[in-house]
Amino acid sequence: MAGIGPKSLLVAASFVLLVGCAPRHTGELTARGFRDATSTAEQLAAALEPRRIALVVGIDAYQHPSFPDLKFAGADARSMAELLDSAKGGDFDRVILLEGADRESVLGELRSVREDLRRQDTFLFYFSGHGTLAAGDEDGLLYLLPSDASPADLAGTALELEGLRDFLSSLVAERKALVVDACFHGDGKSVVDPDIPDQRLQELLEQTSQSSLRGLDAGEAHLFASTLGRPAFEDAELGHGVYTHYLLQAMTWGRPTADLDEDGLLTAWEAHDFARQRTAVHTGDLQVAEASLRVVGANDLLLAGDAADRGARNKALLFHYGDRASAFAGTTLLIDGRAKGVFPGTFVVTPGSHHVEVRDEQGNLEVDGYAEFRAGQSVDARELGVLVREDRLVQAFRAGAGGGPAAWAPLFGDGFFAIELQTALLVPRGPVRGLLGGVTVGGGFSPTRRDLDRLVRQGRGVFWLAGDLGWGRDFRRLRLRATWQLRGTLVPVAHLADGPEELQPEETGWLFLSTGPALHLGVIVDRRLSFVAAGTVQFTHLDPARTGEPTGQVFGTVTAGLELGF
Repeated sequence: MAGIGPKSLLVAASFVLLVGCAPRHTGELTARGFRDATSTAEQLAAALEPRRIALVVGIDAYQHPSFPDLKFAGADARSMAELLDSAKGGDFDRVILLEGADRESVLGELRSVREDLRRQDTFLFYFSGHGTLAAGDEDGLLYLLPSDASPADLAGTALELEGLRDFLSSLVAERKALVVDACFHGDGKSVVDPDIPDQRLQELLEQTSQSSLRGLDAGEAHLFASTLGRPAFEDAELGHGVYTHYLLQAMTWGRPTADLDEDGLLTAWEAHDFARQRTAVHTGDLQVAEASLRVVGANDLLLAGDAADRGARNKALLFHYGDRASAFAGTTLLIDGRAKGVFPGTFVVTPGSHHVEVRDEQGNLEVDGYAEFRAGQSVDARELGVLVREDRLVQAFRAGAGGGPAAWAPLFGDGFFAIELQTALLVPRGPVRGLLGGVTVGGGFSPTRRDLDRLVRQGRGVFWLAGDLGWGRDFRRLRLRATWQLRGTLVPVAHLADGPEELQPEETGWLFLSTGPALHLGVIVDRRLSFVAAGTVQFTHLDPARTGEPTGQVFGTVTAGLELGF
């Protein structure tokens, strides 16, 4: 075999390199070099992006002959799902539509959604179909009827409303809504066992609650097409359930009117109020929608619009929802003498100080006073009794303790129990709002005192009279006051047992002045009553041990008790 020279080796090596670097067509071309990488932070942000998920159910046809078919529940669900899914409507990320579904299909989707939801998400469950009322052990049970519901086994074939409410409240999502276009008393979109006597049916309706504010999270809404005991109607001319028709209207061309706070977004409460008013008018007040929800400002559940596009809310909101037995139900709200409407509902209030009245159906005043409203603030009417509180005179009774350093042992030993009565005048409104002046009368008893050389269990009294001048404000239910106090204290002459006849320094009476700051913190319980705690640090120049050299001294008291405002 002939040898291979260096030239030949070089050529061969070059050929191998060229072949190794030659492109090979495999049906897919892959670019070489550096690629843009997605960072872990970006991936995490994408994974945590808030999502909007809806489960929409409409039932027209029922398998059991006891439940007559409906005409427009399916149309309700289809239109709602389409609008929630559209960019100009709800712009939900995922909308699950179930038409004519049986119980297991609905429950299966609910379980699947529960496993998928995250805290920052929004979830809406919409149901249009029949409802029914059944007798429980003590009160009535409300059910939503899927297509396979059977009157002989509602617990096993229907969806219990209370269970749905509990399920919704248990979800981790920050914002969640239950929207029900059904009723439960036998007319309209409802079927009730005809064997239940009318009197018993009425008793069940009175004992049963359809909506409740109990346990609602911030951003949670339960919307019902009708009040318990009233029907929910379908309308052939509308092609929908009446309530759903006006909900859809609020989310589309009626949105500018429905957007009461003019922030560019449609919240659940705005849509419900729009639909409630128009449903009542459309049905001649036969159907009156009901809701239980918490209006929480920027955390409201949005039915239409993007929260990132929220405009500045330059109005305040005053609201109250709940069933017919809830506080303020049926009362009329007046702002500066003008009627705003009847609760339940939400009303827009211009920021500033306003005269607020709430009158019951007989015209009696439930609330009467002035309240300050801030732009963007959401106020539950149940808070009005606190908000309109304008105390001009307060009287407090407090108990506590006081004491000073070891050098004060000749006066009151280790310390003293204290009782204080305080009367103060406040300026509730105007340019010097919050200015207050008060007088405090107090007394105490020390269970120990110093005899000629030690502490003994022998009592000694102490009394004081103080004047306060300062400033105070209420912040919703929190009460805060800061004053400067001038106090005169009397420690009467007190003879020691078995002591010498001549008066000893430890037995001498004292009368001295002191001054210092006082701080009052309180919680407003209702229109008149508050729980308050007060503390003061007092400074004086005194010689408690009778050494002949007076020095600066510090002592104080801390008390807590009840306060009445007038």
